[in-house]
Amino acid sequence: MASKGHLVHISGMPTAPLTVRIACGVCLALGVAARADVVDTFDNGINQGTWRLTTNPNRLYQIEPSGGHPGAYLHGQVASAVPTWYVSDPAANPFLGNYSAMGIHSFRFDLSISGGIQVPDRVLTFHLFTTLGTGDPAQGIDAYELGTDISNYQPGWFSHSYALDATSSTIPVGWVVTEGNGQPGTDADWRALMAHIEDVHMELGQPGYAYPNLNIWDLGLDNVTLSTSPLPAPGVVGALTAGLLLAARRRRGQ
Repeated sequence: MASKGHLVHISGMPTAPLTVRIACGVCLALGVAARADVVDTFDNGINQGTWRLTTNPNRLYQIEPSGGHPGAYLHGQVASAVPTWYVSDPAANPFLGNYSAMGIHSFRFDLSISGGIQVPDRVLTFHLFTTLGTGDPAQGIDAYELGTDISNYQPGWFSHSYALDATSSTIPVGWVVTEGNGQPGTDADWRALMAHIEDVHMELGQPGYAYPNLNIWDLGLDNVTLSTSPLPAPGVVGALTAGLLLAARRRRGQ
């Protein structure tokens, strides 16, 4: 399945290989484009987005002071067919509200999967919801964008990015919008949703698919980022990476 999101694997080892240093160099080179309005790093024990996996008090749910990407990260476990990071407290939450007024253009986060079940067609999905203030999902709107296929996930931290043009007057390419009554969403629905985001989901599964619930998932979350900067085009990243690789080889005398 083709991925509509962007994926980067970055090692947390202190002495990273050349490819990792190049990836970091690309990030630095794109520093201006990567500015974000809200970034949840979980440092100092703070979970700005009140992200959770489950309300089960018997499941692991804590901020780890180290082992993230880098530093602190949110660590959780859940028994679920579709593990989902979601907002558990909407009050004064910086990841919710009027995305169009904020000029939001992208959403990113780092995820690690230390345990779970590998099955076909498991796609990491970015999902947005609103009830338009009614509290009734049947009167609301939701929209999602498919990201990376994680059917055969690998250990380590991976960065996932989604284009989110909240200022668009029409439904952006790659997004699926649905009204609360199950009908396909319209451009007007997209505009209404972007002006009233009430919940954000990072789902380890694709809507409409039935997955088995056979194992405990062990997940890490870090660097959740709501940004006013659009994602760089793949060609831009490739050109910067090639340039940095060439410069590194010249320094090494290759």
